[in-house]
Amino acid sequence: MRIPHHLVRSPTGVWSFRQRVPTDLQTTLGRRIFKKTLRTAELSEARLRALMLASRYAQAFTVLREQRVDKLSKKDADALVAKLTGANDLRDLTLHRTRSPDGTVSERWQIDNELDLRMFQSMQRPSGDPLMDALNAPDPPPQVRPETPTVTVIKLDDARDGWLASLKGSSLPKTWTIKKTAIEALVAFLGSKKKVHTIHRTDLARWYQHMRDAGAENSTLTNKQSYIGGKGGFFEWAMASGYYPVGDNPAAGHVSYSSREKRARRKFGFKPYDAHQVQALFEPAALETLPPNARWAALIGLYTGARASEVGQLLTADIFEEDGVPCIRISDEGEHQKVKTDVSLRTIPIHPDLLALGFLDWVDRTRKAGHERLFPAAKADAKNGQGNWISKAFSRHLDAVGRHWPKGKRGFHSLRKTVIQNLQGAGVVSELRAQLVGHELDDEHHATYSRPFTLREKLDGIGGYSPGLSALAFNLKLGALQPLLREQNRVRKQAEICRQTQDI
Repeated sequence: MRIPHHLVRSPTGVWSFRQRVPTDLQTTLGRRIFKKTLRTAELSEARLRALMLASRYAQAFTVLREQRVDKLSKKDADALVAKLTGANDLRDLTLHRTRSPDGTVSERWQIDNELDLRMFQSMQRPSGDPLMDALNAPDPPPQVRPETPTVTVIKLDDARDGWLASLKGSSLPKTWTIKKTAIEALVAFLGSKKKVHTIHRTDLARWYQHMRDAGAENSTLTNKQSYIGGKGGFFEWAMASGYYPVGDNPAAGHVSYSSREKRARRKFGFKPYDAHQVQALFEPAALETLPPNARWAALIGLYTGARASEVGQLLTADIFEEDGVPCIRISDEGEHQKVKTDVSLRTIPIHPDLLALGFLDWVDRTRKAGHERLFPAAKADAKNGQGNWISKAFSRHLDAVGRHWPKGKRGFHSLRKTVIQNLQGAGVVSELRAQLVGHELDDEHHATYSRPFTLREKLDGIGGYSPGLSALAFNLKLGALQPLLREQNRVRKQAEICRQTQDI
């Protein structure tokens, strides 16, 4: 007799039941296999109990999918599945055995009700017939359906105003305006009086198609989808506020880039600078055309890979020494400070070239002058972000220096890509690169189990395993650059003398 694959026999002869968890529920339940002893050494009896369990597990998996249950701990998963399968309440047939004087053993099953009869009939079939199993199986436990959550009824235009108000204090003015444009487009399409809780995925599908028909490109649709259906988007806010049932986000998953579009985006994205281009951009004669503040901002970008917004919002307090290592902190703790993602929060050791250029002396003079911001002339609440002035100044510098270079998308952000690729070329491991530049690791194993590197490791590397940030070598003319960077101090002193003269 063929033994079903879900039955396993222990060395003691007792049968156990193994149930594989469907792939889509393995993350939710935190396991791949459920195993339960059937407490019998008889194959026919084990087959019957296994059939009952298989049916109830299938029912439990259906309920879990319908309820969209979040990830559970092992203990909670076991308890929930046991409840749904009725695994702790299996009814077994009673078997009576008698032995005659001649040694013959007789067996008699005790049948007390209709369920016992069905179980006995199922045992008599030599092989599992799925159709007959379904007809003769005991009634499954009542299906547990999630309670319909109550929502507060609100019109779409009122919800729009509430969402935008919640973003006001945490978004840049430019970002807030872009999100406002997106939600107003949705309101105009669905109608300002439509109740938020009545919006379905088909409504959003029609909206996206409406924009396609009007000529919107896929990049535009993707942005709209991120604002309305993405993290921190309109529908996520509506769910958290009780205006929309918690569960499926109706605005998400409608738009995505094809493989060809992804390749094109990579092709036309920001290009890194090669060694010749770096030398040209930071040639003393060329760098002299940059405003004094922008010179330091460009050098910070070149030796840290920080984004323009991260450089522009730096405070003098963000430059400090820890464990004997001078460092720069990218933070969101100060007023008007923001970061792109949580992994953007990081501390970066200061490259030896920056120290040789007098970076700490410049910071110290800025601090002693009473300035909290590293670039005090820049607006902390600038409409397009605190790094916009850096990007614009560097772009003008780039236009002058690189006007004969091959065509390509370049700017301040290219410095970030240059740093990352140079670190990669120097043999810096991906985990260390990610912690230096504030990137999310794609590999969940590394993201979960990698430890934070010390500042000394970030700077000098891990002995014999990986170099660190100091491996960056752009071979700039540091001696010739120092007078240009001190010029900023003369300009500042002259401005201070003028103010004092005016006061007199």
